[in-house]
Amino acid sequence: MPAPIRLLVNPAAGRGRALRRLDAATRALARVGPIDVVRTERSGDEARLALEAAHDGVRALVVLGGDGTVSRVGGALATAGADTPLGILAAGTGNDFAKSLGAPVHDYAAMAERIALGETRRVDVGRLGGRPFVNAAGFGFDVAVLERMTRARWLRGDALYIAAALAELFRFGGVEARVRVAPGALDERARWLLVVIANGQWFGGSFRIAPAAGLDDGRLDLVLVRDASARQRARLFAAAPFGKHVDLPGVTCQRVADGLVETDGHAACELDGERHALDCHLATIDVLPAALVVVR
Repeated sequence: MPAPIRLLVNPAAGRGRALRRLDAATRALARVGPIDVVRTERSGDEARLALEAAHDGVRALVVLGGDGTVSRVGGALATAGADTPLGILAAGTGNDFAKSLGAPVHDYAAMAERIALGETRRVDVGRLGGRPFVNAAGFGFDVAVLERMTRARWLRGDALYIAAALAELFRFGGVEARVRVAPGALDERARWLLVVIANGQWFGGSFRIAPAAGLDDGRLDLVLVRDASARQRARLFAAAPFGKHVDLPGVTCQRVADGLVETDGHAACELDGERHALDCHLATIDVLPAALVVVR
């Protein structure tokens, strides 16, 4: 009997959307081979369950959830050096990594067929302050938006992020930080509207924040947006879904392998759509090239 496909579901993902789609996911995967299902019970379970799947030699580990679940699973597999293929069945709020990946993650039958055929690729994994992320990390405006999203209960999906972003667009006061990369390349202290370290292109569900980013180029795309007037913020917001913000004044983009972000005090950051408190004011940036195997 072939090794089973393991389906990992986060019941809380997408405000319960993952649990509602569990039957559909199970049926799709069962058509291509034996499966077993595990569920997270609390935050942090994903890393343990990912390592157990790698140890058990499963055919693939498939995540039914959103960016946060995918990030914790993918980060654990990459950090451990595991070659277990990671599949994604979208059931989250933004699904940014899946969008950057370009896989048909909303079509469960199509993803099951790709798992059956062994269609995989290796992608990079970024790290900020030693914490892995698969799609993007950042400081500033995105953190303020996430904090507002936790207080909103009437919207879901991309609309939730856009509504929260509009609410913060003219309120957020910026973040003071010094950003440094390779000597001579960049060393700048400023008040930033946004500092993004991107592995994938998409961010916040609808924003092509790093249009030149590649998941398998061994680099991260640093996107720096200086604090700006209300008029300029509106221009940036309108341009970002199309990746055109990178051509506007006050925006710097640079491809990096490593660097440092130094903030005033212990600032919060965002990792794959989830807020985290930094342990110190100095956070390293680095990349693990080709560290994660994903179903494409």
